[in-house]
Amino acid sequence: MDRKKDLLRSAALLLLSLSCGAALSLAPETAARGAAAGLDVCLGVLVPSLFPFLVLSVFLVRSGGAALLGRVFDRPFRLLFRLPGCCAPVVLMGLAGGYPVGARGAASLLREGSVSEGEARRLTAFCVNAGPAFVLSAVGAGMLRSVQAGAVLLASGLAASLLLGLLLRGRGGARRTERRRPVRPPEKAGQALTASVSDACRSLVSMCCFVVLFSVVYAYFAPLLPPGKARAALAAVLEVTNGCRELTASGAPLWAFAAALGFGGLSVQLQILSLPGVPRVSLPQFLLARLAHAATAALLTALLTPLLPVPAESAEPVLSNEIGQPSAALAGSPAAAAALLFACTVFLLSGLSRYDAIRRKA
Repeated sequence: MDRKKDLLRSAALLLLSLSCGAALSLAPETAARGAAAGLDVCLGVLVPSLFPFLVLSVFLVRSGGAALLGRVFDRPFRLLFRLPGCCAPVVLMGLAGGYPVGARGAASLLREGSVSEGEARRLTAFCVNAGPAFVLSAVGAGMLRSVQAGAVLLASGLAASLLLGLLLRGRGGARRTERRRPVRPPEKAGQALTASVSDACRSLVSMCCFVVLFSVVYAYFAPLLPPGKARAALAAVLEVTNGCRELTASGAPLWAFAAALGFGGLSVQLQILSLPGVPRVSLPQFLLARLAHAATAALLTALLTPLLPVPAESAEPVLSNEIGQPSAALAGSPAAAAALLFACTVFLLSGLSRYDAIRRKA
């Protein structure tokens, strides 16, 4: 039976590989167009908005700042989430930076020995949300042309994350677990900063690869669906930024944006699960948590919209639903270019230093 399953799995993977190879050979311009759109997202959204938060979240853990702040937040965090106080800076950075900053911080806490595997798994499950910079600027002001709509989406998304954290705390009171001594002592500020920047660079490279990959996948499947809500739903399931663009073009209601931002797209989910040191989380359980987050955020948005009415003209489609080449404005953004150049430089220097160390040992 196991051998039959292995044969079927191998046959399915071979068929998938042949299909992808045929698609790339028959329509290479589609792949190029999708890859260009993915790079546009990486340069215009991912690198400028996430890189500083990725560095800071890991730096707080490595330098001992998370442990110091954890003493202040230990009691309320154990009461609310049944998590040690050192998780508080990771949760706050995750809420401020967006996915996958919180998951990266959880992996750092687990590696340093500050939390257990189960605690890191619960932290990773609920500390996943869209950041304020993306929701307010890109989605609210940019796509919907309404900062008020972005505020509603941000409030519902953050509230859904915290409610999911309360739901995942389990039953029982604020049981105090045994205080753990970190595996490594806090590093010096210079060492912690260098290691944090190198860690953030590796994470960003992985994230950008996933964004480009799913942009190419969407470029092939989008023409098979009629323009409208079906195509927007496919885009939202695959990649959140392109999904929000398609939802804008289709005139979707505001709660649909909240659901897309809460779900995060398969691209974000695979980015998180592939991060180095991330706790072992099964894909079905993680998908269930993301669906719960999406449903909660959509419900909260539907409840908040009448209280904070969004002008009807804000939902007018303002972006084309066709994938195009990266815009000159984004490609020439000084902030994006400087951040990408800095990240690549540090990444290369880190690789060279590791190569020299391995060569000396050999």
